[in-house]
Amino acid sequence: YNSRPYLARGWTTFESAVSTEALARLAYFPGLGKLLEERLPPKVVEIDGAGPRVAEMEDRADEGMGPRNKRVIAAIEAASFTGKGDKPVVVQLYRKYALKVNKAMVDSGEKVKGEYEGEYNAAGEREGRGVMRYADGDVYDGEWKAGRAPHAVRRRR
Repeated sequence: YNSRPYLARGWTTFESAVSTEALARLAYFPGLGKLLEERLPPKVVEIDGAGPRVAEMEDRADEGMGPRNKRVIAAIEAASFTGKGDKPVVVQLYRKYALKVNKAMVDSGEKVKGEYEGEYNAAGEREGRGVMRYADGDVYDGEWKAGRAPHAVRRRR
């Protein structure tokens, strides 16, 4: 018997995070979310509330992906592991998993919506200095050319 609360255990914290990662990200890919919802029955059950229920995309969407990732990593770092070297390994496992899930969704072709603030060219395309704040919490602050960010690297906020 393990007397430690469920959410204070390291591996269960990791399991909870990865099981809801795709759901949280699907909130920013509504087309893909709708398609999956139509074709697949729900497979994730939320158990940390008043009672078991099917987890929804909106469960974790309101905080943005950057803050979610920070919250999950902080929870893993605060959790207890029985193995002395597990904590840094589990943090890296989560980071790698989150990147793979995000890449799979980006590769679906659906774009994450966002708001642009900056300069435009005569054709109405983004050009010059600008900031793009994506719905998932990412931010690109830099140069634009003909509507594209040629050296875009998103930052998490």
